[in-house]
Amino acid sequence: MAKRVATLYLEDSNIRLLIARGEKVERWASIPLEPNLVNGGVIVDENQVASKIRELFITAQRVQFKTTGIKKITESVAELFRGKGKLIVGLSGRDSLYRILSLPPLPDALLTEAVRREAGRVLPVSLNELYLAYQRIPGGDSETRVFVAAFPRTATDTLLSTLRTAGLKPRVLDLAPLALCLSVNEPKSIIVDARLDGLNIIIMADRIPQVIRSLSLHSETKTVLENMPTIIEEFSRTIAFYNSSHPQDMLNSDVPVFVSGDLANEVDTWKSLVGGHDFNVTTLPSALVYPEGFPMGEFIVNSGLAAKELDLAKKPGNYSLVNMNALPASALPRSVNLWRIVVPIVAVAGIAGVVLMWQTWQNTKHNTATLQSQLAGIESQITSNSKSVNDLTTQNESTRTQIQALKDTAGVFTTKMSTLASARNLTDSDVHQIIALAPPTVVLSGVTYTGTGATVSGSAGAQGDILKYAQVLRDTGGYNVIVSSINFSSTVSDTGEVIGNFNFSFQIK
Repeated sequence: MAKRVATLYLEDSNIRLLIARGEKVERWASIPLEPNLVNGGVIVDENQVASKIRELFITAQRVQFKTTGIKKITESVAELFRGKGKLIVGLSGRDSLYRILSLPPLPDALLTEAVRREAGRVLPVSLNELYLAYQRIPGGDSETRVFVAAFPRTATDTLLSTLRTAGLKPRVLDLAPLALCLSVNEPKSIIVDARLDGLNIIIMADRIPQVIRSLSLHSETKTVLENMPTIIEEFSRTIAFYNSSHPQDMLNSDVPVFVSGDLANEVDTWKSLVGGHDFNVTTLPSALVYPEGFPMGEFIVNSGLAAKELDLAKKPGNYSLVNMNALPASALPRSVNLWRIVVPIVAVAGIAGVVLMWQTWQNTKHNTATLQSQLAGIESQITSNSKSVNDLTTQNESTRTQIQALKDTAGVFTTKMSTLASARNLTDSDVHQIIALAPPTVVLSGVTYTGTGATVSGSAGAQGDILKYAQVLRDTGGYNVIVSSINFSSTVSDTGEVIGNFNFSFQIK
């Protein structure tokens, strides 16, 4: 059964919420914002906007429409409101930059740093002011091609802080222009999304956004018609830029132009928009199935956000290949590290075992002392009862044999416990120190004491973190650390991100 997701998108003048199950739209609602609560895509008053978001979720529970097969929507919305379920949030994309980088063939472990270095070189803004999100895209054998989105930290952090105030925890973040791209199923196309407060112009080719222009429009205007001169100028400039950069693959009349936002309702302006280019203009479609009367033009960004869950890139057609989670690493859900729970439990269990053996030795020692006291009484009785000396002698020899066996057993336990006491002290202090010295980026999977030393194993995201950990152990002066092995492995997440991992093993003497 398809999972239900909620998509939330904030504009300067309103907030829009859309709830979908799979490809079907189930529920939607919007709420207007007073002026200056959000300005240029940046939240100005977090508390007021958070209150509006809470009000919007409550409103969504009351919205009714004609359809069938929808049950318990109120409960699911409430779960999303409490931070459960999957919430996808859109960022306006203003002041954001997009690049397609061509890098040498690189392993996944080096890709993040390579992308950051190259982005720092080609982008005109300091990376300290931006968050980066990237995705591998198809390329030749001699290169690694990466689509990179760089978006402002301030606007992103403010949005996430406002959502936390509203009681929401987003699982996915995407930029509005990239969400719009997920609605197009054409080999090549142009998207023009024009609203009262902003404009997005996107050129799609080969299933990749080739050009994205996002800018603010005059906020004092009351209709999109007043901004048409600016929209037409930016449209012509974007077409000219693409054609000059792709002289062998210029845009012609066969390329469709899709309009959305407030511009979708102004059909009379479409001809003047394309000018003499003779493009065919129509409204931007949606990959979702929606009921009659659904205002898709208003919720087209939300529709694209919901389409992220459909894995359109894996289906036949020409849908965008770019589908990434731009949520900063600090806001991603934290996974439970089982090793940090298991290792202390194993250490405590080992110490408990040593204590149990110590108690057993103490009991044996007490029993031995009791038997020695009995022996003294028997020897006294032999001396005073000379008439029974033969019988007593036999009994005495038998008793002496038992005593000797117990003494031998006591000696074995004494030697064993001496060794265990020493091993316990070493295990107790060394294991705690080995675990305590591990940095947060290194995950220990086991600390095994061998009698002559210890074997330490674990994993880390970077090889340098492992070597630093080995050096920290050496710097204590109490360990001779030998790095036995460092092996690399990798996994691919649901969002396409490749996660590298280094497994290691140390020998400590």
